[in-house]
Amino acid sequence: MSDERNFRTYYYKKFGIGGVEEKKSIEILLNEHPLNIDKLRQFCLMFQVPAKYRIYLWKVILGILPCGQGSHEFVMDQRKQQYNDLLHALKLMRRVDNSTTAGLLVLKMYKLETGMLTFEEQELVDPDDMALFTISEALSNIEEDDINTEKAVNSLKKEDPKIWQHLNQHDMFSILPLRAWFLSGFADILPNTSMERIWDKVVGGSFAVLVHVAVAIFLTFKRPLLSMNNRESMLKYLSKLPEDSGDVVVVKALDLWQQHGGHQMVARSDSPLFSDRSPS
Repeated sequence: MSDERNFRTYYYKKFGIGGVEEKKSIEILLNEHPLNIDKLRQFCLMFQVPAKYRIYLWKVILGILPCGQGSHEFVMDQRKQQYNDLLHALKLMRRVDNSTTAGLLVLKMYKLETGMLTFEEQELVDPDDMALFTISEALSNIEEDDINTEKAVNSLKKEDPKIWQHLNQHDMFSILPLRAWFLSGFADILPNTSMERIWDKVVGGSFAVLVHVAVAIFLTFKRPLLSMNNRESMLKYLSKLPEDSGDVVVVKALDLWQQHGGHQMVARSDSPLFSDRSPS
């Protein structure tokens, strides 16, 4: 039955109607009372999340909204009040003004609420601060970067020894900002529309998908990288990927993620962000 459904889904996608079944499925899940977090996470791992439901789905999975829909309006009112209180406090302290960017505002709110806001203004030099500034409180607290860096290097060696050897020969793995990429969920180098599809999997519980994004970047840009013979050129090239390359990278990353069984992991509601049991 599972094989038949997988074939049917593939068949739909080949003819451009892959979103129909997913849309019906997520609507059914979002109409359950109360919402089932495990099922919602599993949906994120199995399918592409329809854009119209993405923000709401993330809020529920990440605990911003509770499973009981009846209290959603009240909880959101409280969240807004919390936001306004933090904003008011920061303005009284003269730590923000109307010119403060959204990312910096979120970072300072988080630090104020957790008691980590310093008395003096400091540049964003800490990797965690940079991640908070780039994305959000929820995703910046994942701390598996060194392990995933090693996984990415080993996976690339298996997928394509030639590009791995080229990068290794120039000692690129010691200077590439892999840790920063993982911390920010690739927010710095992938366009938003592509990045959202990766974050669906992270929110669903698979942080390991980011390993495959790194590998996909190297595979996608193998040809130009092989033509470069110095570290500076390669590092500069990888720091700003072409705007139209995001979807290619994401499709390749998700293919690798599925090949390594990432979509088969079991989502768990008792591990906040998250216990990733995918094989890779």
